[in-house]
Amino acid sequence: MNQTVHIPVMLEETMLGLEVRPGGVWVDGTLGGGSHTRALLERSAPDGRVYSLDVDPKALSRAKETFASYGDRWTGIDGNFRHLDDRLAELGVMQVNGILLDLGVSSDEIADSSKGLSFMTEGPLDMRLGPKANEDGLTAADVVNTWSAADLDKVIRELGEERYARRIVEAIMLARKSSRITRTTELASIIRQAVPTSYERGRIHPATRTFQALRIVVNNEIEALKEAIEGSYRILAPGGKLATIAFHSLEDRIVKIAFKDKERWEPLTKRPQEPTEEEVATNSRSRSAKLRVASKK
Repeated sequence: MNQTVHIPVMLEETMLGLEVRPGGVWVDGTLGGGSHTRALLERSAPDGRVYSLDVDPKALSRAKETFASYGDRWTGIDGNFRHLDDRLAELGVMQVNGILLDLGVSSDEIADSSKGLSFMTEGPLDMRLGPKANEDGLTAADVVNTWSAADLDKVIRELGEERYARRIVEAIMLARKSSRITRTTELASIIRQAVPTSYERGRIHPATRTFQALRIVVNNEIEALKEAIEGSYRILAPGGKLATIAFHSLEDRIVKIAFKDKERWEPLTKRPQEPTEEEVATNSRSRSAKLRVASKK
């Protein structure tokens, strides 16, 4: 896929929150479709530098073509944002002016059936966002087929905030006795049959929360976010800004708690900003987004 299909969320609000200006050094911790990176490059022109991290080789390869015209103003980094301060230091970057962490999964990744992120598309039950998304090679198939019922219930209930976790886990445990669960649509079917037919009154697919939980645990997203916030604090210049866009309450809570450290951060958004009704109407995936911005003291 050479062209991105991803639509950025709260692009203008994010740029305003970061106070992007000509010059400076800016970091997009989650390159994805590259829309936020492009905005950082345009608004920091003519001489601002932008560094973008991603664990997805396809995203980086696409970006190299997309941003070739920006020359050495743009640098793509193959790595997890949890190591952003170390990776930047390796390049001789010791301080930056602003960092963006868009915690959502891009539409390009969801559309890539080889990643197994979508319950609507046939694919392997993998869910790793890239080769460096985790350090142990764990896949969603490993979790579903080898973890205990108690551990599966904890993951789906806590990370997916799924009220029918127990019923879903019972169905998974029964199904895996017959054969290993290896495909996305197979798991989605098991989940659909486990929950009531009136699930969420049809507002979301029954597999949505379980797939979210599995993706989070496979990519170790909670710990990665905590480390990324710490790394951002270390490499930001005093007064530099960190903006995060979270898509579920667990992520947003982690950011909220971190920004409460008054010795480190000055929150610039007392309440998280949410997308406008107009944006939600044109991009339904933005509906749960919450933007928080804080400056380093």
